[in-house]
Amino acid sequence: MSSDAKNSELIEETFLLETGGRKLPVFVVGPKDIACPALIVVHEIFGLNDHIRDVARRYAREKGIRVFAPDLFEDREGVPADKNNLDAMRALWSKIPDSELIGDLQKLFTQISTRDDVLNDMVGTMGFCMGGAIALMFACLTPYITYVIDFYGRVQYPQLTEAKPKSPIDYAAGNVCPVLGIFSGIDELIPPADVELFKSTLKKYSPDVEVKVYPDAPHAFFNDTRDHYRVDAAKDAWQLTLKFIDRQISVKN
Repeated sequence: MSSDAKNSELIEETFLLETGGRKLPVFVVGPKDIACPALIVVHEIFGLNDHIRDVARRYAREKGIRVFAPDLFEDREGVPADKNNLDAMRALWSKIPDSELIGDLQKLFTQISTRDDVLNDMVGTMGFCMGGAIALMFACLTPYITYVIDFYGRVQYPQLTEAKPKSPIDYAAGNVCPVLGIFSGIDELIPPADVELFKSTLKKYSPDVEVKVYPDAPHAFFNDTRDHYRVDAAKDAWQLTLKFIDRQISVKN
């Protein structure tokens, strides 16, 4: 990454992505007047909130990249008034077909690729929890995504439904981009066997797979607004992601 991008003033904007008859807000932050690599950040179950915006700013500031954070739940029927209500948000997510969520991100990727301030051959994606699984599925189905970072995304669904017809790991086939998987050692949603399945499956298809498990950290340990936050694990995972992004971008340069 050039020093010009890292040292440039950051600017923010929000635009509406029209997709599937809906209008989704997309928060954008990145260097001013510089074409640079881009990163699509997929939020947790709680939608696009202040925490995700803060994460976006941190990546933009640290790496000199342009970060796009869409709200995949906005403008949908049944969105609860309180997006911090975990049960209500899970109920909302369960009714949305994964194909629609992936399609929304693909529409965003297409739009990003036409922007003058984005190097369109250097667009990666990452997500947290629910967003980690969606980011993985999106990357597996979308050519030209540079890399994907999955923070403790569900590997296998406990049950399949019409909206969720197959588990996230089942999307991994064919030409998969480089992958960084970050998992918790204390996670009732993702047992150790699923982490091993994640690693072994992706290594069949991806040229670069890195997996890190934090044995003493619970699910969602990176989110510094929640009780599950673990500062040491979060700091280490942060540095790991920065190095991973550097490696993927340097390959393209």
